Amino acid sequence: MVSKTDSKKQIEYTPEVQKLFLRMMITNIELYTRVSNIMNPQNFDKSLRPVAEMFKEHSDKYNVLPDSSQVQAVTGIEIEPIAELNEGHSDWFLEEFEQFTKRQELERAILKSA
Repeated sequence: MVSKTDSKKQIEYTPEVQKLFLRMMITNIELYTRVSNIMNPQNFDKSLRPVAEMFKEHSDKYNVLPDSSQVQAVTGIEIEPIAELNEGHSDWFLEEFEQFTKRQELERAILKSA
């Protein structure tokens, strides 16, 4: 029997996947709350970093994420909520966001030490 982790394909964390993470966070604040302790704007692609920084700063200051119109007005980047988001999507997000964070932090540590 093949375990779930053995059969799992390594995902490429492209800017599109990173944008999906941000869209999922803005759709479901609980997702952002659950990953806020590992959320590091530096892990995001340069094109999306202003949004990630705004999420972090706004939530730290106001205890809520900005809405999509605020994000667009301030950063010029469109991050629209996802219409149909269910528990399975949330499970995927939590698992993948943790892997994304680990990989990005490790990559930055390696580059820093070089």
